[in-house]
Amino acid sequence: MLAGIVLALSAAALVDGLPHTVPLRLHKGFWQGDFTVGSNQTFALTVDTGSFAILIKEGLYKPSATSQPTNYSEFIQFSGASQDGTGPAEETIFYVRDDIRFGGVTVHDFLVGNITQGDDLPGDGVAGFSPPASDNEDFSSGQGIVETFCAEGQLSPCEFGIVLKKDGKGSVTFGPMDKSRIKGNVTVLPAMKNDAWQILNSTEADSPILVVDGKPFSHIIPTFDSGGPNVVGPLDQVRKLLKSVGYNITEQTNDQITVALGTYDCARKPARVGFSFPPSNEVHYIDLKANVLNRTADGRVCTANILGTSTVDAPLWSIGQTWFQGRYVQHDLDDNTLSFAELA
Repeated sequence: MLAGIVLALSAAALVDGLPHTVPLRLHKGFWQGDFTVGSNQTFALTVDTGSFAILIKEGLYKPSATSQPTNYSEFIQFSGASQDGTGPAEETIFYVRDDIRFGGVTVHDFLVGNITQGDDLPGDGVAGFSPPASDNEDFSSGQGIVETFCAEGQLSPCEFGIVLKKDGKGSVTFGPMDKSRIKGNVTVLPAMKNDAWQILNSTEADSPILVVDGKPFSHIIPTFDSGGPNVVGPLDQVRKLLKSVGYNITEQTNDQITVALGTYDCARKPARVGFSFPPSNEVHYIDLKANVLNRTADGRVCTANILGTSTVDAPLWSIGQTWFQGRYVQHDLDDNTLSFAELA
């Protein structure tokens, strides 16, 4: 999910040890894992590399006996909070310090976002796996769950993978990429140190390329976001893309935000959308099954997983979980790189 949030998260004590692999499951367009928060409640949280906070949906959080209130609060606007990727969500959050547990490791005195008023979110909330937040005038550098694992010596090197298969099963892996689970070449990309897994390139010529049916469409600056259900781009560019492949364009405007989706006859061959990363010319396409975001009840009209929005400006794009399917995507917080390869 795309979210605007900068918040200070403190380092905390850790116990036990991390397993190499923690399972995830696909539920209504979102990949979720089990997190224990507060008074031994287990929540299904969307594993979201597009944000870094732990947020629990309104009315669900119950504090433990050692929970402590804070004076931190935040208003967040999400995009892509529904299965079709069109749903926005606005959340009012108050932060507490409490215990969380993931993959057998307990983090004490961790900042947890308790949503006190807001729109519905997938599952029980969000677990952020983005790089730490930048400094600003109000808050110091944020420290999320993976960064905390690393800071406390539970994870070294400071790397994790998002491994999503095509059958609805996936995992978070801790530590270096497991080469036994991949095939072909590993693509390594420089990424931002803070805020998002956004790819950095020195010139437009060496920036990633959006490819449609084998033809280059545009140079882009992508952010990899496992918490989003689709690929999101600037409204005008997506309109042009959908028109070029003969899709019908459906638009919605709410609160001065316009989104555009493409629909087509499910009987036709869908357009293939992928990305190449210079200097390599290889195109990494979205899996054809994942390329269909939704179908009507009669199975006749399909919705493509490409979303245009007026909240994004060119050349920025967000690559959501449908592209992750069938791939091992490695996130390195030490070297600030994002790597990926096809699953074996």
